[in-house]
Parts: sequence; C-alpha cells; structure tokens
Amino acid sequence: MITTQKIVKIFLNILASLVCTAGTYVCAVELPSSARLVLTDKTDVKNISLEISVWDREKGISRLDVRGQTVTEVYQIDGTSLTLDQMLKPIIKHLNDKQFSIGLYCNTNVCGGFNFRKTLTVSNPPFMLINVANYSVITAVKDSSAISLIASKLGNTIYLQILSVGTTKNDLVLHEKEPLKYNYSAKLKEDGAIVLDDLIYQSGSSELGKGPFESLAALATFLKSTPKSLIILVGHSDTVGELSRNIELSKSRAQAVVNRLIKNHGIDQSRVSAQGVGFLSPKTNNSTEKSRKRNRRVEAILIMP
Repeated sequence: MITTQKIVKIFLNILASLVCTAGTYVCAVELPSSARLVLTDKTDVKNISLEISVWDREKGISRLDVRGQTVTEVYQIDGTSLTLDQMLKPIIKHLNDKQFSIGLYCNTNVCGGFNFRKTLTVSNPPFMLINVANYSVITAVKDSSAISLIASKLGNTIYLQILSVGTTKNDLVLHEKEPLKYNYSAKLKEDGAIVLDDLIYQSGSSELGKGPFESLAALATFLKSTPKSLIILVGHSDTVGELSRNIELSKSRAQAVVNRLIKNHGIDQSRVSAQGVGFLSPKTNNSTEKSRKRNRRVEAILIMP
C-alpha cells in the first residue's frame, strides 16, 4: 500500500528532477564535504586549444580550438576515499543533462601517460598537482563553448581543475557542502551521536590515514566550544571474521581517533575515550560490500553533564 509519506517522497523526487533539468534553474553538482575552492581566475575572450583525443605515437593529440571568456577553478578534496571515476561520473551526467557532448574522457595510461600529461595546461602548484600515475581528463563541448576537467589523485587528496570557455554561468555549478564545523554542534546536540564518515584506514588495520580529516577538526571545534562535554568514540565493524577479533579491531580504530584528537587537535585525554562493539550494532545488513562498508565506522557519542 502506498502511504501518504511515500507519495510526498515521490513528488519531491519528481520536483527535484524538474528543477535540475529546467533551463531557468541552477542545478549544482555536490562535491564532497572536504572540497575547497583554492583558485579562481577569469580572463577576457581568448583562444583555447583543448584535447579531444588520446595521445597516439604517430598522430599525436587531436585538439579543438574554442574562443570565449575563460574561467579557471581549482578544487582540492582532502582525505577522500573516492576514486577519480566516482567523483567525475556525476559531473559527466550533469554535463550531459546540460546538452554537452563528451568529446574525451580518459585516464592515465589510456590518455597516453606522461606523453599526454606534458601537453596539458594546468595551474601552478601548490594549487594544482598532477600525479602522472593517476589522472583523468574530460573535454565537453556544446555549440561554441567547452569545459575541460583535469583531475588527479595524490595520496588521499584529489586535485580538480575546471576550465570553462564561452559557457554560461548555469552550465556547470559545483556546490561545496557546508563545512562540518558549522553543523556538527547542532547534530551532536540533537542526536547525541554522529558518524565520522570521512576516516580512512588501511584494510584490516587500525592505522588511521594521514588525513587531514574534516570530521576530526569539526569534532575538536565542538569540544573546545563546549568545555564540559565528553566524547566516547565507538568503533564498529562488519561481520567478516570472529566477534572477539572484530571487537578488538573496532576498539583499536576508535582509539586511533582518540590519539589523533589528542596529538593533532590539542584535546585533553580526559575528555575522549574509546570503545569497540564489533558487529553488534550494525547500521544495515552485511549482505553486500556496500552495506558492509557502511557498518565499518567510528561513531562519536556525546556525554553532557
């Protein structure tokens, strides 16, 4: 039976779709919460030569000359487990919805490795960096306008350069999520708990990635602004392996968070502690890798006086 709630949800989904595709509205592509716009550059009308083929030993690279006002934006996305494909596919879909045709979409060796990379025009470091072992390039064209995207991942940071030539302001709008530090306090106080969903660990290990992790900075900000509050970090696992081993691993991962808060963010050790419950408190079932990944988490539990 279809409930009123389901009908409302269906209606909202339809409405959202109409808003995103209607020409008079701006539909933004949402970037991960750790995305930072680090460089913006606008120039007058000029000729730009964009890549529209991969590198070939005999033919080199085919190019398309586009003329128009150019806007260059560079984003850095820190502490992310996303692959370049995972980040770029929603952007490609958005461009297709805006009637752009994808003239080129290639990555690393398919593009042509270093031979292709050396032809790219990229912003200067430290704003934009290219890892020649892990980069992707997209060229999208619509009428006399074009958008070039160059993305590269180095460690846990993605660098994304977007060059728009002769486009309208609504062609590609990237929306940076509101930083966690602004909504952490309200969510913790309202729910009493929050999942630190940007943490990265080595597989089967309790070693926390280098970061920086926005969730830890936001949690530290909250603790400093509420000096009487305490936080218990609770580690959770999926159902792979024995319960005792998973409890031990999940607690070790939570303890790694405690250690990072103390060492890197100056939180007093008396205010944070670690526990592990293994797979005894799942968010969902463990039937797929996607659901197991959701269950592998560290949660911050708020204790107020």
